[in-house]
Amino acid sequence: MIRYAARTHPGKKREHNEDAHLADEEHQVFVVADGVGGRAAGEVASALVIDTFREHAADLSGAVAAYAAEPGWNTRNAVLEALDEVLQKASRRVFDEAEAKGLRGMTTTVVAAVVGGGAAFLAHVGDSRAYLVRDGLIRQLTDDHSMINELVRTGQMSYQEARQSRYRSVITRAVGLYPTVQADLVSIEVLPGDRLLLNSDGLSDPVPLDRIEELAGQDDVETAAERLVEAALEHGGPDNVTVVMVEPEATPQTEAARARAQVLQSLFLFQGLPFHARLRVSRICEEVFFTPDQPLVEEGERDDTMYAIVQGTVKVSREGVELARLGPGEHFGELGLIESQVRTATVTAASFGSAIVVRRPALLEFCQREPALGNELLWKLISTLGQRLQQANQMIALRSSHSD
Repeated sequence: MIRYAARTHPGKKREHNEDAHLADEEHQVFVVADGVGGRAAGEVASALVIDTFREHAADLSGAVAAYAAEPGWNTRNAVLEALDEVLQKASRRVFDEAEAKGLRGMTTTVVAAVVGGGAAFLAHVGDSRAYLVRDGLIRQLTDDHSMINELVRTGQMSYQEARQSRYRSVITRAVGLYPTVQADLVSIEVLPGDRLLLNSDGLSDPVPLDRIEELAGQDDVETAAERLVEAALEHGGPDNVTVVMVEPEATPQTEAARARAQVLQSLFLFQGLPFHARLRVSRICEEVFFTPDQPLVEEGERDDTMYAIVQGTVKVSREGVELARLGPGEHFGELGLIESQVRTATVTAASFGSAIVVRRPALLEFCQREPALGNELLWKLISTLGQRLQQANQMIALRSSHSD
């Protein structure tokens, strides 16, 4: 059974509350929008977004139901695309309203979640945030689209300087500024005890993260939501503050979900990436299952897929001779992500198990959608291939010296 709580407050220094939120228990859709533009303009923008999500909540719920019935790469990404479609409609609606009423620049941030089937699906624009509270620790699921975040990320400003900067309220993406908007889309499997926290920057700006972590993990969701809003007020209440806390139903495949998360965390493509970035990249990952003696890769065939073993083992052979066995966390086929390759070995399942696969078309599509993060992935891929080539050259040199 899902549990949730929603609280909002204008804060101590604002006359109007330009935040708006949605907590639709029936369709399990939750949204926080922080209006930008001053007084009625911001209120109008955030309200229009909430209305748009409310009108399409059944559609989002239907997409999640399809995922719950048949979890997989296609159904998971279909939910994310459905979220993105609603956001595009909301952006067009706010933009058109601003044009019609001469309120150009009326915009809003948005963080939206739809849950079900043991997963949470999120869309995000601006500097409102989503957090995951798991095992007593808090992790940020979203990355602020703000000027100071860019300055911190590129090393031009420290985190402490950012907290005091006069630019901390300048956002680089907003719903309604243009007819369309680029949203960050992520999904995550829900484990037992997980909580989602959606909030406007009226919470995350004044309240330190360790304090948010402490309060978000305590007691029931209603008490936690109340205390988070109180904390924002205790820290001066400089802005409108809105908090939505959700305890979704967990996936029934807890151990498998933990195994997938562990492999993704250790895979070279993901190493060094912040948690929210790994989640965004994970949309290109697909899980395949195998049974004993099932071939995954055939020698001599062309393939453009990288495999990372989640559970079970596979054996690598060439011309019928077994060369190696690979287990959980090990990967092969990364060269196929650069260009379609003729496989030089056969890979066959040695047991029941599963693997995460990344296909070249999915990687290229992601790089086009998110160029900055995509370039980082490509650099990691090139670096890994360079290391493999260096190791191969060293082995060849060693064999040559022994033959001499």
